[in-house]
Amino acid sequence: MYLRILLLLPSLLIAAGAFAAGTVTVESFVKPPAGYSRIAVKAGSFAASLRQLELVPDTVIMSGDGQLQLCADEKVAATRLTPFDNQIDVGVDGITRLWGNHLWERRGAGAISFPLDNGQIATWKDWRDGLRPRKSGGRFIFVQVTTPDGSYGNYTRFLSFVAEAMGALALRRESTIIVDDSLAVGDILVALRNDGSSSVGLIVDMCKGGPRGERLYLIGTSGTPSTSFYIARPYSPVQGLNEWFTLDGAKWAVGQGARVDTRRVALK
Repeated sequence: MYLRILLLLPSLLIAAGAFAAGTVTVESFVKPPAGYSRIAVKAGSFAASLRQLELVPDTVIMSGDGQLQLCADEKVAATRLTPFDNQIDVGVDGITRLWGNHLWERRGAGAISFPLDNGQIATWKDWRDGLRPRKSGGRFIFVQVTTPDGSYGNYTRFLSFVAEAMGALALRRESTIIVDDSLAVGDILVALRNDGSSSVGLIVDMCKGGPRGERLYLIGTSGTPSTSFYIARPYSPVQGLNEWFTLDGAKWAVGQGARVDTRRVALK
């Protein structure tokens, strides 16, 4: 552990200087290793928005048990995304916010919807128009309880409900499993264990290079229960190179030994 911290000291000093200079993004802060370059992404896409995700100076991030702090060698940097204050935490807070923000910027008050674990679809239109969910058995009944409100603040309350009712079950059902060679920025890694617990990682960025054109990945997660959305750090050289994971390393970091699927969700 102490050796790892010593090896991290140069990068921590560089990080302090970067944050002192002004706004820091994933793209500006995390450089590909020597001999690697970022893959191309389409301008205006969800993938492009992830590269512009704003990072914050070193901050306290709790581990999933809510008791221990993540060490410097477990995270690259945190984002400004904080968990929703939900009674049930399924660990998708950060990803839900990122998807939701991108859809809001792209569609505004248009048709935005999210799948829920129980098989239902939650639509922003219903929530915007004043309908709210009421539990009825294993399903929700959406009933009129308030006046229409198309504000962004109301939209974030909708996302909070989604983050509580959409977990790995919905993500697995509503996404397409993809082969590893087809992975792209914005795809997800989903681990669903036999005890029903789950964890989800998001591919925030990718680079390619090395002697055989290997791909490396930046992995973002909120953990379960959710903490601030942060960029995880691989245990090099077992899991990756510098801040970048190998795919096997990313699967292990997300699943901790459980089976991990690589999947693609179509944003709607």
